[in-house]
Amino acid sequence: MTDISSILILTLVVSVLYFLVQRWWRHRQAAKLADKLLQEVVKGKDSFRR
Repeated sequence: MTDISSILILTLVVSVLYFLVQRWWRHRQAAKLADKLLQEVVKGKDSFRR
């Protein structure tokens, strides 16, 4: 019985860690994309002023 419960707990911990890492990775990618878009907007405004 302890083998089954330990495997179940381990599976739950691994799945929670996987989802947390996946969420962090998506947030990181979205932040990079937002920075890139912001730089493009700033470049566009600079060229419009000139």
